[in-house]
Amino acid sequence: MKVDHSKIPEKLTAEEIAQALVMTTQAIEYRSKKQGWKSVSVPRKRGGGKAFVYPFSSLPATIQIAIQKHYAHDPVPPVTGHLSSLPVVNQGFPTPQTFTTAEGRLSHQADKVARARADLVSAYLTARGNGKEKKLKNSDITNQFLQAYDSGLSFPELFQTMGKVSRSTLERWRKDLEEAKYDYHVLAPKWGKHRTGTSKLTERESRILFTQVFHQNRVKTGTAITVTKYILELEGSPSPSSPATMRRAVDQFKNRHNDLWTFYREGEKALVDKVLPFIERDDSLIEVGDVLVADGHRCNFRVKNPWTGKPCRPMLVGFFDWKSRILCGWSISLEENTQLITAALRNGIIRLGKTPKIVLLDNGAAFKSKVFTGDIDLEQSGIRGMFARLDIKTVFAWPYNARSKPIERFFGDFSNQFERYMPSFSGASITDKPASMMRNEKLMQAYYKENVMEIPQVISALDKWWNFHAWTDHPTLKGQQKGQVFEAGRGTGIDQGKLNDLMMDMTIKRLGRNGVSFLNGDYFHEALYGLRQQVVIRYDFSDISKIHVYAKNGDYICQADRKDKVHPMAALLGKPKDVEELKYQIGQNLSLKKQTTKIARQAMQATGDMEIVNALPWDKMAEVAPNLPEKIEQVEAEFTGPKAMEAVPVITGQTQPESPVLETEKPKADLIPFFATDADYYNHLAELTRPLGESEEVFLNEFYKTETGQRFLEMDGPLKTASGGE
Repeated sequence: MKVDHSKIPEKLTAEEIAQALVMTTQAIEYRSKKQGWKSVSVPRKRGGGKAFVYPFSSLPATIQIAIQKHYAHDPVPPVTGHLSSLPVVNQGFPTPQTFTTAEGRLSHQADKVARARADLVSAYLTARGNGKEKKLKNSDITNQFLQAYDSGLSFPELFQTMGKVSRSTLERWRKDLEEAKYDYHVLAPKWGKHRTGTSKLTERESRILFTQVFHQNRVKTGTAITVTKYILELEGSPSPSSPATMRRAVDQFKNRHNDLWTFYREGEKALVDKVLPFIERDDSLIEVGDVLVADGHRCNFRVKNPWTGKPCRPMLVGFFDWKSRILCGWSISLEENTQLITAALRNGIIRLGKTPKIVLLDNGAAFKSKVFTGDIDLEQSGIRGMFARLDIKTVFAWPYNARSKPIERFFGDFSNQFERYMPSFSGASITDKPASMMRNEKLMQAYYKENVMEIPQVISALDKWWNFHAWTDHPTLKGQQKGQVFEAGRGTGIDQGKLNDLMMDMTIKRLGRNGVSFLNGDYFHEALYGLRQQVVIRYDFSDISKIHVYAKNGDYICQADRKDKVHPMAALLGKPKDVEELKYQIGQNLSLKKQTTKIARQAMQATGDMEIVNALPWDKMAEVAPNLPEKIEQVEAEFTGPKAMEAVPVITGQTQPESPVLETEKPKADLIPFFATDADYYNHLAELTRPLGESEEVFLNEFYKTETGQRFLEMDGPLKTASGGE
């Protein structure tokens, strides 16, 4: 930018000149008298009297140069650099116009050189003025001045910037400066690269080159330059720019318009992650447990799928305490569900010893893509309601909102400090795989055999790694470890019973023959036998071997264990474990059948509907299912008319009389009944009204030694023997 002479007053006071030359007013007045500066008296604006001013045109050349530099020192507004809408070669990508400005603003280097040349000319004019006072020739003065300058001792900083200067060059600079009224910009280098925002690229070169480098395929700059030269040669179009000039033009655009460069080549997300400014938050204003940040991470190691037995990569959801930078809670699972988040938070609350005030969840695609495969809105998933029961405020961050997330930096440390030490580490990327997972690495594969761990083993290893994680230094609190900060802010403890709502999901299931069907399996307990109603199940992904079953009114029913599938031919092809599992499930079914038949047999001894209802063994039925008495009360309420309760004997758990057994037809002596299992034979013996024979006693003694027999013995007591004993 050239100096705007309208900003320079035609007449300047001694104070204004002193400000421009960075001198005192007394020094300017002394110099003006010594050199005989022309001055004019003008009335003072305040206080009356007259003041002396100096016409700018009459000041010495060195003083004019200094004043010119002072008024040209104002910063120049930055160039916007809009893109033109020129047509393109292949696709509709915008191409930039030549990087020029309306005023041709100098670059920093060019401005530095121009100022140095002006300073040298100013020193030269001062030397000539002193030489004239000594009546020396101009040629001698110039020779002496250049000798002193070229030695590098008189003006070392100017010499370092410009190097040696010839006599003709110095005179040319002096004349150019005088003709420009001492505007030092006239001494700027004429090299095109020193003009900020300018480029020697032709319009056709610029269009073809930037069409390629703006493509989302991220064409390399060197390749784009080679292709540009080839296209122009085929077209017969001139291409005066060298490859180095083209590369400088691309680099200049990349540095001056990094936002557009990133958007064109990498897209909107990269613009957010790499270019847009982020908000740095002061974590010294919060305490331990005030804010927990949640994030998900697909682990870079493999575990054994508990259902299929095949190796797979688990999902880790962690809750990060913002103050101490500690991962206080986590949950690992193969399933992707909102319960994974709540289970991790529950574990974090237990370790924290108190309920956090705020939980930060990212509702954007960046977080959900790590945890969920489907499109889910966390604000409508029920998480907010579950957290509200413990007075925890949930904050759902806006998608693509710039913010600082220290938990993401934590997962980088987690990958290096934990995952790489796992025997089933699979690599953080395709190029980061272990050598044993590469092709044709037979020796490494034989030496490093993959040891796939179970999920409980990984959880145990994480608990041990936590101590190492807490031992590392805190990034912002110098001299303190993360664990020290965390322990200092921990709470005194929390009632884990209140955390059940967080640990277990509010999923409603309908009971079936096998109890609760969930997670590709069945969960059963004897308390669920005979029920056909909706229940609420709650579970923890860290331990899917059991679930907790609640009635819809909130009453706790039981803890149901996951049923194992049995071998189709356990007796012939299965292992001993398969045989035992088959016997256990058969015995369980027979036991439940026995309970039902006993209750029905006791009820059938009475006559009439009301007598049957009143004769039911209430205490036994309560043991089978806690809510069966409520069902019987509903049945009883349907009958009308008074019924005498005294007519029915009272049945208690301690003085229960033996119920008469209905007469059944005895098997003929010459027929031997066939029983598929020992339990069927036992039930047959239990229904006999006669004492047992000798062979039957032998069977009974052997049967009581088995696990199934022990359960029948505990439930029914010993059967009568031939001797009449038990």
